[in-house]
Amino acid sequence: MSCGNLRLLLLLLSVIFTFAAKGALGLKSELLCNQCSGCETIKCPPTESYPHMTAHDDSLIAGALQSDFVSSEDRGVYSVPDIKGGESSKYNTYYGWESTSGSVSGYHRFRNYMDKCSQGQSYLTVDQQGKVRLRSLSSLDDLGDADWKSFNPPKELNHREFRYWVNRRTGKCLTVLPNGKAEKHVVGIADCRFDGSNPFQLFAFRFHYHKAFCCCNVHNN
Repeated sequence: MSCGNLRLLLLLLSVIFTFAAKGALGLKSELLCNQCSGCETIKCPPTESYPHMTAHDDSLIAGALQSDFVSSEDRGVYSVPDIKGGESSKYNTYYGWESTSGSVSGYHRFRNYMDKCSQGQSYLTVDQQGKVRLRSLSSLDDLGDADWKSFNPPKELNHREFRYWVNRRTGKCLTVLPNGKAEKHVVGIADCRFDGSNPFQLFAFRFHYHKAFCCCNVHNN
């Protein structure tokens, strides 16, 4: 190989490494990393083992310690439109839901495994006021607050694995609700409309990752 070709190859490699480094730095989330004093794991779970939660429009559901959008004191759950984990150049959003039960009755409980600093307040629940937020199972008066069951939508809406998610105690569906002029939309519950007249209650726990974080600055592809 001539000296000219060698220099050109080295230049190309330098450019590639520079862009790769910038891409890695762009995945860093200052707020989330500052919320935790340390991480419980240095290895991401297998790609197919944990789902993330999406809404009908593929917006991400973000809870406390999942996202730079939400402070560590905020136990609410939100829909953040048009932001996907690790893809935004301005923000990083974190996600990861573990299904901790799947009884014969068909009900499931979902724990946000990203939430490492809340002492167990990581289960997707609904309270008596209909507010969906992350709480511990021990804090619930009725464990049905944390139980969710999926139902298939009508055929014309049965696509991309989306389902209706119904809470066992309230009998109402998980729904994206308007939140005034705020960028974040509240995730709550509403009367179920199984005829497709309310598309905002269509949800999926989809087993898919894209640069999903399980620890500060540690991610898979």
